[in-house]
Amino acid sequence: MLKKILRLTSAILGLSMLAILAGCGGSDATGTLNLSVTDTPVDGANSVVVAFTGVELTGPNGMQNFTFGTEQTVDLLKLQGNASSTLLNGVTVTAGDYQWLRLDIDAANSYLISSTGGKFPLNIPSGSESGLKLVSGFTVAQGGIADFMIDFDLRQSLTLDNSGGMTTYTLKPALRLINLQQVGSVTGTVASTLNIGGTLITATTCSPAVYVYSGTGVVLQGYNVPVTGGTAPLTSATVALDTNTGAYTYTVGFLAPGSYALAATCAALDKTGATSLAFSTSQTATVTANSTTTINF
Repeated sequence: MLKKILRLTSAILGLSMLAILAGCGGSDATGTLNLSVTDTPVDGANSVVVAFTGVELTGPNGMQNFTFGTEQTVDLLKLQGNASSTLLNGVTVTAGDYQWLRLDIDAANSYLISSTGGKFPLNIPSGSESGLKLVSGFTVAQGGIADFMIDFDLRQSLTLDNSGGMTTYTLKPALRLINLQQVGSVTGTVASTLNIGGTLITATTCSPAVYVYSGTGVVLQGYNVPVTGGTAPLTSATVALDTNTGAYTYTVGFLAPGSYALAATCAALDKTGATSLAFSTSQTATVTANSTTTINF
């Protein structure tokens, strides 16, 4: 009888240990990760080309490396509105919480083409050595699909350096990690007669853009023109002429659900050293996931 009790007790303990191990998930639990990049616009450039060589992730099992067999050369200025370029597509990763990711860059093959056609080196500090690190944490669910976008805000990240008799552009990206399963967009038109601080949007001195701010009732400021108590833009979109309809249109993609303030401005005037920046009357947009909100100016 005692032997039977001991055998039964051992069996129960064994099953309990299996249950505990199964509950912990272990290192075999995996999910699927998709990763892409997009951009907000900048004036004075026709192309901003970045050569990506791989992606590194730090999470449950330490570092995971995904090195591209061929460099992925991406012109960030082509990725506006809802456009994007895929870096990782359907890769299997360990499920769990990730602390950061890093984009590996080949700075030697990255460059900028100005609006006048000149080609210039694109300086990415520590780009070739340590890449572009983004410390926004994210989670990959066991058996789930994580779909993320990295937004390069060029208006905030790109600077011109003419020191030493050589023109160089420096890219210090203000990266934003976006969960694509929880985003919407805003689109609309801007009247050609819109006057911003005495300047029509059709004037040659105006490069019209729509700036987006988190929240409502905020004091608007530029990327490079701060004001007391002001709020910096979250992102922006170019206003461009649609040659098919004759309307001036814009699209802001990849916005998390919530309320935003939008205003049009002549973005070319939002430059370092400027002391003021005029805006149109701001409007409020409520964004919901997987839908498009229309705001016209």
